[in-house]
Amino acid sequence: MMSETRVVFLFAVWVLAVVSAAADDGLTRRDGQYVRLTTDLASEEEVQRLVESFDAAVPQWIQFWNLSNSDFASFQVDACVMRDPERFKRQGLIPENVPDFPFGYAQGQQIWVHAQPSEYYTRHLMLHEGVHCLAFAAFGGAGPTWYQEGTAELLATHAGTGTELTVNRIPANRQEVPYWGRFKRMAQQRRDGMIPSLSTVMGYQPDLKGNVGTYGWSWAAAMLLHAYPEYREAFFAAAKNGRTVGPGFNRRLERTLGQQLPILAARWQVMSQDLDYGFDWSRERVNLSIDDPIWDGRSLTATVAADRGWQSAGVRVPRGARLRLKASGEVTLARTTRPWISQPRGITFQYHRGRPLGQLLLCVLPNATDFDAATVGPLPMVELSDEASIDIPQFSWLLFRVNDDVGKLEDNRGHYEVTVSR
Repeated sequence: MMSETRVVFLFAVWVLAVVSAAADDGLTRRDGQYVRLTTDLASEEEVQRLVESFDAAVPQWIQFWNLSNSDFASFQVDACVMRDPERFKRQGLIPENVPDFPFGYAQGQQIWVHAQPSEYYTRHLMLHEGVHCLAFAAFGGAGPTWYQEGTAELLATHAGTGTELTVNRIPANRQEVPYWGRFKRMAQQRRDGMIPSLSTVMGYQPDLKGNVGTYGWSWAAAMLLHAYPEYREAFFAAAKNGRTVGPGFNRRLERTLGQQLPILAARWQVMSQDLDYGFDWSRERVNLSIDDPIWDGRSLTATVAADRGWQSAGVRVPRGARLRLKASGEVTLARTTRPWISQPRGITFQYHRGRPLGQLLLCVLPNATDFDAATVGPLPMVELSDEASIDIPQFSWLLFRVNDDVGKLEDNRGHYEVTVSR
């Protein structure tokens, strides 16, 4: 039997050998509560922030999915964040069954992430892959492409860092998320008239090429389903079918949503035109319902707040109706020492998306949207000044908004009034 002193001495030698081996391979190792990180990043501060950020995110994911903290007390992910992947391969840290990937990859409770030109984007990818690991542990799988990538994007897009990190945040501006690129790609597809329909997004196939558009629109679909209370229960319930990656997943979700599908498709068309930096769901939810009454032809007045997105007149207008609209009022755009005051015609020395800032816009949104169409077209919009007459080609909602950047609505004040009559 060895003496206690001899045991302590041998243990110390073993610890020194382990530390020496770690130092020899040139990699940094840092353990947190939920992650064991191995990386070749040069900045010790960035390494520490990555670990702290991951540890801050996991409890938020658990709460988001309404899981038990005790069930995930031992949850931990082995993460490799790599500037030089070949070094990790030489060390045997990337198994041969891991395919080539451009950004990140998750397998069981292991993730591998290519370090990016910005710290934000590296952190985002690490969190994204970590969400997959939690889904594997909680639900046995993450579902089809749109759902697994959409929920991972939802819970990886964040604000803050380290212990101050909060997930499920839409970036306020481009400077907050350098090299992230989701909105840039989505804006390009809008300009090209190639916005995918919700059905197209739900049909995305596995793509290891890391198509940014696939991630962006999948994120948008997950956001839409989570943002509206009437879809949220179905959205959460779908996670429990995570082992299903084929069409059965979507069919079950669509059956659950039932009569809500046309409204969901209509809201997708509206959201997809405006989703951008600063988008705020508390201002952008659109009140639509299949139970909205058919307009009976009597005069009605809609109030259009300047600090909100699209706002419904609350009725469905029948096909063949001819409407006269009269607009009045003024709004204040931005609270500054010399605020801009606008009437319904808008401010013609300042433009947003080619239209005068502050202009009153009308969208005639059809009640019947082809859920299975491949793409969605631009919103059918009319620019309102003081008075206009329009024909309604099919049963439609009337939506109004004040023309402004979605990220600049908070400090707008006032409203327009629109009278709708035959």
